[in-house]
Amino acid sequence: MIPLLLILIAAISYFLGTLSSPILLAKYVFHKDISRQNRGIVGYNTFVRNFGQKWGVAVIGADILKSLIACLIGNLLLRIPGDGYPVIGALFAGFCLVLGDMYPIQRKFRGGKGVVCLLTALWLADWRVGLLALGVFIAVLALSQFMSFASLCGCFAGMIAAWIFVDAEQMKGLAGVLVLFSFLFIAWRHRGNIQKLLAKKEPKVTWGRKPESRLREDNF
Repeated sequence: MIPLLLILIAAISYFLGTLSSPILLAKYVFHKDISRQNRGIVGYNTFVRNFGQKWGVAVIGADILKSLIACLIGNLLLRIPGDGYPVIGALFAGFCLVLGDMYPIQRKFRGGKGVVCLLTALWLADWRVGLLALGVFIAVLALSQFMSFASLCGCFAGMIAAWIFVDAEQMKGLAGVLVLFSFLFIAWRHRGNIQKLLAKKEPKVTWGRKPESRLREDNF
């Protein structure tokens, strides 16, 4: 039964991950197609460049909502077996969400960067893991003002915390591996940002106004 449940979780989570919050909000709220901007890699920064920083909250909220739905489904479905593993279900859903967000099949595998998806999954897996990951993200963002760097640091902290806090009876090793691979995919999708950070060319967050037009890489 568990293999069939995992297939179902993977299919639902990947599909939800492919639903681009920026593109859908732009289309149905502002009646504008932004799917062709930024080489088709449309995320948070592309959206706020078009519609302003205050609407970025809506993007993050929509990403959290789809992530909550997927991870709760994963959690509940793996409760069905008598010896189920709901935390693994949530983290597996989070991993599939990250893949769907990054590589949506309907947009030729050009998507976002999966950060919100992973952070939401970490919260549902264990509040301590989610709190540490979010705390590191906020602290690094406040100190550096680099969204990409803060995203990577938050996800890395969450990966380490998953190995520490997830209960042994919830298969700590498997939970850690799922978060590890999620982080590696996110780091790979941020490789352009990493190169810019090393070259000191990565733009900082611009609070309260539209990001500068030179921004080309989405960080979420």
